[in-house]
Amino acid sequence: MNRHLFILNPAAGKKDRTEKLRALIEKLRINEPYDIFVTDSVGSAEITTENYLKNHLQECVRVYSCGGDGTLYEVANGVYRSTHTDCAIAIVPVGSGNDFVKSLDIPAENFKSLRALLKGTTVEVDLLLARDEDGVERVSLNIISAGFDAAVANGQKRFKKLPLVSGSMAYNISLVKSVFTDTKNYFNLLVDGEPFGDSDGPYLFAIAANGRYYGGGFKASPYSDISDGKLDFIRINTVSKLKLLSLVGKFREGRHIDEYKDITSYTSCESMQFVSESLIDLNLDGEIFPMKNPTISVLPKAITLLLPSMTEE
Repeated sequence: MNRHLFILNPAAGKKDRTEKLRALIEKLRINEPYDIFVTDSVGSAEITTENYLKNHLQECVRVYSCGGDGTLYEVANGVYRSTHTDCAIAIVPVGSGNDFVKSLDIPAENFKSLRALLKGTTVEVDLLLARDEDGVERVSLNIISAGFDAAVANGQKRFKKLPLVSGSMAYNISLVKSVFTDTKNYFNLLVDGEPFGDSDGPYLFAIAANGRYYGGGFKASPYSDISDGKLDFIRINTVSKLKLLSLVGKFREGRHIDEYKDITSYTSCESMQFVSESLIDLNLDGEIFPMKNPTISVLPKAITLLLPSMTEE
């Protein structure tokens, strides 16, 4: 028998879907134990997930992340911190970006069917772990980055709060603003413990990717595989504002690695580290965390996802 925890984020997307989701859950008439939690602040999804799993260590638990990539990020961190060994995350993408689900190569609409998820199957995928010199740890299912990228993500969170501004629109607004303020970033990089490059920059940004998409549909890491036990490392040098404008289009389409080899470095590895005298602002699935010389490593098949059934309901 499974136990089910539904995490509902009323702030996800542009419309509060809490009552609609609650009605859909109750309509399912689940004949197994289940609980519904509505988030009320940043971090509450993580805390609730962790505590719930610790209270049900001997049961098989399925956690339904009903929100966007930020909600999923919190749920994943809650699962990681709980150390629960029989748990699966179901993604219900009702946020404004919903980027990670694109890497699963299943239509996002399929994940919105709670009935299909209840009947679904599980798959183990990799997890990214960011750990700094002080022992602070955060995990990410999707992409971790620093530089211009993190500045854009930070701005996106602010612009997304504006009326009628979608996740992708907020990203584009923040992108234009950051072009004039955040294109030169300085840090050294280690890949699998070895220096990567011969200078500390300036760089536009660097990313460690598990998934392929972020920022509301940008195909940042086109060759990533969420189950290969590797992270994809991509670094882009600082460029002129004119070239940056042309780079953005290639970046959205996932063509930057092959068509901008003069400014783009790419490799597959097991770990990478940012080294700087200053704190590094890390972008973890849209959430910004300052860290001291953080190391990003891959935890192979460390988390289980619940995929929707493909059969008709």
